[in-house]
Amino acid sequence: MQQNVIYLLLNIIGIILFIKWVINQVKDYRSLEHKLLFFSFQRFKYLIIALIIIATPLLLVNNSSIEEKLHLVVSNTASNTLIYSIILSFLISAVWLKYITKIDVFDKEKKRHILLILVLSIVFTCLSEYPYKFIHFLGFTNSKAPIGSFLYCVFGIGFIEETIKFIPLLLVLKFTKAIDEPYDYLLYASASALGFAFVENAMYLNSYGLDIINARAMYATVAHMTFSSTIAYGLFLIRFKKLKQSSYMIFIGFYFLAILSHGFYDFWLINEAVSDYMGMTTLFFLATVHIWFVMKNNTINASNFFNKNIQLNNDTLKVYLMISLLSIFMISYIYVAVAWNENEANSFFLKSIFAYGYIVFYLIATLSKYNVVQGVLKPIELSIKFLFPKIK
Repeated sequence: MQQNVIYLLLNIIGIILFIKWVINQVKDYRSLEHKLLFFSFQRFKYLIIALIIIATPLLLVNNSSIEEKLHLVVSNTASNTLIYSIILSFLISAVWLKYITKIDVFDKEKKRHILLILVLSIVFTCLSEYPYKFIHFLGFTNSKAPIGSFLYCVFGIGFIEETIKFIPLLLVLKFTKAIDEPYDYLLYASASALGFAFVENAMYLNSYGLDIINARAMYATVAHMTFSSTIAYGLFLIRFKKLKQSSYMIFIGFYFLAILSHGFYDFWLINEAVSDYMGMTTLFFLATVHIWFVMKNNTINASNFFNKNIQLNNDTLKVYLMISLLSIFMISYIYVAVAWNENEANSFFLKSIFAYGYIVFYLIATLSKYNVVQGVLKPIELSIKFLFPKIK
């Protein structure tokens, strides 16, 4: 499917969910004996937070002189693009790192171990050009033909990048005792992915412009964490679950699933012959986010440090994700305003709403609905319902 068709369908789903929410509010209002109780901050706080974060930059840009005072000339922007790119890439990784550590509720990891895997990941990512040069030297390069391109995406890009992200996790497993509960596997795998994404995002932002920050923050960075977590989930099953299958077969299976997922994700984006079906990547991305959530919830439930007195606060998570992701979403709007003008920024904002509005909503709604119950492992399965996250 074409990307714009997918965006349209997703926005329609978003509108349907919003209408459903409004209908529920009307029902609640009518059912209350004291109508004033309906207008509480608790009921509308998510909507209020979202409106404040979105409306504030819009009002400042369109109704003040701040855009003129901060206006960046093209030469200044170009000369400092790399610095801006590094800062924004750091911000993206920091936001998601904070998220994955916030849900580590039973046995908090030491900051030095997380820093270690981040540094290792960044170092190995900086060396990633060498395996690419090697396979290109052997003649294994991307092809215009769909089949050849798909094989390159899986066994070239997918294999190299998932291996690079796996090596830091393997080193932490080998030389430290940091990983001692199920969720740790996903936590450190995701942290390694964030180190990789930091380098990659800086390169892409520097090459293609800072206005692609939404694509890097909402899509690419999250996708890297989901692929790396697939391998980590296999390691969790090997260590904590007694399965009939061979440990080696489980590892190979989940490892191949990760590189296959990575390759499938990239294929629709980079092969011109299938560019009309680029929307497949968006649908696949949403499915992997759903699966990633289930894997995280399962490993949290399986914790050998489980404590019924410790709660995972979904409300706090939702507020954090709203503030963080919507702030990143509006940074690109502010950048376009100060780099060009308010008209360009407003046009860019409307296009961004169409392209990323549902994605932001989906990430916030899906990644903040944990049901922590000791020992419960839900099967990893997909149905069309995953596109309709429940909202309260």
